[in-house]
Amino acid sequence: MTVERIVVAMDNDREFYEPDILSVSDEDGNEILFELLERYETEDAVYVAITEYHDSAEEIVDADYEVIILKVLEENGEEYLEEIEDEKEYEQVSEILMGMVEQKYDVDYFEPEQ
Repeated sequence: MTVERIVVAMDNDREFYEPDILSVSDEDGNEILFELLERYETEDAVYVAITEYHDSAEEIVDADYEVIILKVLEENGEEYLEEIEDEKEYEQVSEILMGMVEQKYDVDYFEPEQ
């Protein structure tokens, strides 16, 4: 998936909120908008926590706000998002990013029962 940044500004309750929007093109060339919630960098890799972007009031109310954790790869100056296939790596990064998201947005996410 290729990534392109888009800037969108919103004025909610007299506070200025400017989400970091990523335009992602899937393998079929379809564009999907995601909001970047957090970015985490290590010496070896970059990871992001994103959720699907919604701009209409109805979509915002109905959205489930699933958080997706992905790895950022760069090739020929373009960024790509990739699933984290290593389970241990995913668990470590997911815990860090979800902690950052919970703190920044003052929310609590629960882990689904397995």
